[in-house]
Amino acid sequence: MPGLKSGRIVLVILGITFWSFLILVRLVQLQLFEHRSFVQLATQRQQVTRSIQAPRGVIYDQHMAELATNVTVSTAVAEPRRIQDIQKAARELAAILDLDPHALLSRMMDPARHNFLVIKRRIDPQAEKRIEALGIDGIYFMDESMRVYPNRELACQVLGFVNMNGDGGAGIELQYDKELRGKEGVYSFDVDARRKSFRVNVDKPPAQGHSLVLSIDKSIQYIADREVKAAVEKAQAKAGIAIVMESETGRILALSNYPQFNCNTYNRYEPDVYRNRAISDIFEPGSTFKVVVATAALEAGLVRRDEMIDCQMGTITIGRHVFHDHKAYGLLSFSQILEFSSNVGAAKLGLKLGPQGLYEALRNFGFGSKSGIDLPGEIIGLVRDWRTWSGLSIGAISFGQEVGVTSIQMLTAINAIANSGYRIRPSIVDRIIDENGDLVFARTPERTRLTSPRTAEAVSDAFEGVVLRGTGKRAALEGYRAAGKTGTAQKIVGGQYSDSKYVSSFIGFAPLPQPKITVLVQIDEPKGSHYGGDVSAPFFQKIAQETLMQLKIPPDKSLPLPKIAPLTVDAGSEDYLPNATPVQPLQSIAQIQSVEQPQETISVQVGGELVVLPDFQGMAKRKVLDKCTDLRIRLQSNGSGIAVYQWPPPGSKVQIGSVCSVTFAQGHVKDSLHTTSANLEKQLPGAPLAASIRR
Repeated sequence: MPGLKSGRIVLVILGITFWSFLILVRLVQLQLFEHRSFVQLATQRQQVTRSIQAPRGVIYDQHMAELATNVTVSTAVAEPRRIQDIQKAARELAAILDLDPHALLSRMMDPARHNFLVIKRRIDPQAEKRIEALGIDGIYFMDESMRVYPNRELACQVLGFVNMNGDGGAGIELQYDKELRGKEGVYSFDVDARRKSFRVNVDKPPAQGHSLVLSIDKSIQYIADREVKAAVEKAQAKAGIAIVMESETGRILALSNYPQFNCNTYNRYEPDVYRNRAISDIFEPGSTFKVVVATAALEAGLVRRDEMIDCQMGTITIGRHVFHDHKAYGLLSFSQILEFSSNVGAAKLGLKLGPQGLYEALRNFGFGSKSGIDLPGEIIGLVRDWRTWSGLSIGAISFGQEVGVTSIQMLTAINAIANSGYRIRPSIVDRIIDENGDLVFARTPERTRLTSPRTAEAVSDAFEGVVLRGTGKRAALEGYRAAGKTGTAQKIVGGQYSDSKYVSSFIGFAPLPQPKITVLVQIDEPKGSHYGGDVSAPFFQKIAQETLMQLKIPPDKSLPLPKIAPLTVDAGSEDYLPNATPVQPLQSIAQIQSVEQPQETISVQVGGELVVLPDFQGMAKRKVLDKCTDLRIRLQSNGSGIAVYQWPPPGSKVQIGSVCSVTFAQGHVKDSLHTTSANLEKQLPGAPLAASIRR
């Protein structure tokens, strides 16, 4: 009996040992080999993960006025598995949000959307309150960042738009989508057995995209938009283009197309309106193209500046075709050929160059290739190889037929005359900055020597004659000397030149003798008078006149003073969503590496009140900035140290939002790193996450 009892004890011990071993093996399996899968399963059941939309970078004009920014909007979201009466919820939500109740119910019953469903984005604040009042468990809201264009149609084809998916759809938004797009963040919230959340964690904060500082000047863009619209309406035309370029650098100060569209409501317009005609449409340039022939012949030494050319009383035969002038001209000088826009004179200059020489001149001026402007959709135009030309091509091309060019190509070509013979690549984006305002990229002008300064001066003088005595008299400015060229080109319809459809243009620059701006005005299919001197030249005059005054270019003292005042644009334009809250840039100032910038502009809200400027001389930059902020004016600072000069002078009355330029020089007072950091923090205040959950 004792032996039997001992055997039973051994069996029990072995059984317990074996069972313990199995439990140990299972624990090892669960803790070591299947640990990750069970953690994932627990996380799926106990934690919900969502992405945080990162705000796009802001788009500024050259004075740091916002052209495209972000606002916080609400998105209605559901977890259908938590909703007790889905049919009732769908019916009530559809009534508030103006949705189809049957379609909403179908979406809410979809098993694939059982855990998460976006009901509707961009909820009106009033609708949000009504939904919250329903008290439906499983319905909540998310804050998302939405793109807003405060100035609506201003520079619409340049800026483009952002679609509902957050992707750039046109213009700068498309061209620089990678730079503007931020990096999404991730947040998670724990839920209990009833799927109610009780803790929210930000696992990865979003990173705002880089911001762009354009060469566009908001006020000048407004002038161009206004005048090109007026020109199209007056001429009852199909469309219009106006471009203002800084002559020395190629920076685009304004680029306007008409018809326009509201960037905030882009989906209400036909896609054709999004097209930037200035870079994507080709046309036969007509007489403005004579600058190419004249400049190339003069540069090659094939004609002298004072040479007289027989224009044969307005007719010339090339091949089997007879070309005519609009008047019967006899002997004309080199300058007069451009002044009076003689086709015969231009054709004779083209014959001097020869087919190959003329073709090479076209290519040197940039025709037949992209200008390189940083906008999407640019085309190269149409320039056929000289070996394929017909017998009459050299005559036709000499005054702007048988070639296809874009407006930006023509502007770049004429601008080469304005800046002493350099062809400069046009540009829109000046700088790219990060969320802290630190520089990521800065553009420098790209120049190519095209002609000698002497040749450019001769052509410029001839262009001034166009304005003073020739076809462009209506382009003359008040208080400034201007130069330019008219153009009137027949459009091709059905393979033949139309007798009723024209492209009328004027391209010029001012002020002489050192041009600051080059301006193009082009009107497509004007009715009534179709000559560039009648249709486009007057609007060149208006745009150039106000632009020079906006840039504060002093008038020529030998000429009558201008009679108009500089334009002041109210920056407080109507927002698309007036009730939306602006999303401030995300920032994390960990270290300030650079304490001095050559020029900085601080933007504040613009109003219509007048304030008196104090005397800033002797003050440190921080103190000047504080006073400007208090007065609600913009500070444009140059240099560092203490203030030694300001404009407008002390005591001047200026409008709120105006710019005060202050020059600083090194003296007894120096800004410390702490002061600079404080200034930056004032410009970049702390900001919430771009998207957050609200239950």
